[in-house]
Amino acid sequence: MPDPIVLLQALAAAAVAAFITLLAGLPWRTSRPACASLACLLGTSLGLGIGCWILGVLPHWPMREDQDRLLLGLLPAVLVVEVLAMFMSRAPWLAWSLRLLVAVGAARLLLDGTVYITDLAGPETREWTPTQTWLILGLLAVGLAGTWVLLSLLLRRRVPPAPTDVTWRTASVVLAVALASGGAGVALMLSGYASGGQLGFPLAGALAGVAAGSLLLKGRADLQGVLGFGMVALFGLIVIGRFFGQLTSAHAIELFLAPLVCWIPELPYLRRGRAWLLAPVRVVLTAVPVTLVVMMAHQQFVADSARTAPSPDAVEPSLEDYMNFGK
Repeated sequence: MPDPIVLLQALAAAAVAAFITLLAGLPWRTSRPACASLACLLGTSLGLGIGCWILGVLPHWPMREDQDRLLLGLLPAVLVVEVLAMFMSRAPWLAWSLRLLVAVGAARLLLDGTVYITDLAGPETREWTPTQTWLILGLLAVGLAGTWVLLSLLLRRRVPPAPTDVTWRTASVVLAVALASGGAGVALMLSGYASGGQLGFPLAGALAGVAAGSLLLKGRADLQGVLGFGMVALFGLIVIGRFFGQLTSAHAIELFLAPLVCWIPELPYLRRGRAWLLAPVRVVLTAVPVTLVVMMAHQQFVADSARTAPSPDAVEPSLEDYMNFGK
């Protein structure tokens, strides 16, 4: 398991880097809101990059492994798409067309060149048939796109209409994604994929730093780009944990869908509460399924460790035992 101190350092450094970069948007919080939104997005990516550097989890070029494809392929793609989307306010359909392209190709990119979809040992040696490939990749694309859309609608929701209320709601949703990312990192490490799980800590720190900093921005802070970056990064983290580690499908689904509980405070009678009170409620609700997954992953880790540990009553075979073996 990685050093917990280093993991916490990466998380803190990512949060600080994202928060400081976000402050660059303060001078334009009224006259040029697009610059503030861009600062939020760049702060998130910068925080993640600094955290990965502290952990020593640096990608290789050309891309050879799943983490390389995540850090050098998928995340730069969604970063470019979200930057372009900031300047497509008059054509939201075009921005969402680009986002859906990312959702469709995300899993395919992460699984490129693997035994699941590639005949590495000869013709017809891949694990999935063409039909299974289309079905699994399609379901993954629908899951990413659907969750992305639902959380985006929550950010754009006009009830209540006060700008400060919207800011609290936006920050809490991004913080919920950060919590799910941190929980996914812990679950991956407990599932036997330590290097992949480390990525969840700087991702969580960067998202949390931007969410906290957005509360300093006057009026409504547009974190749509940050949400898209965070959701795709969380999706990539869970996919590599499921197909390259030992994360179970049930745990993967629960972790990815956990931020959707942020919709619960929007139900009738509940949404009448004050925004600054509903914001922590969203985070606490997200923490429930994330904590359950981490606890179950820890129990499985302990059980697996107990099965593989040598018995205390076991006796080391002697030289004579080896010589008499088979007689």
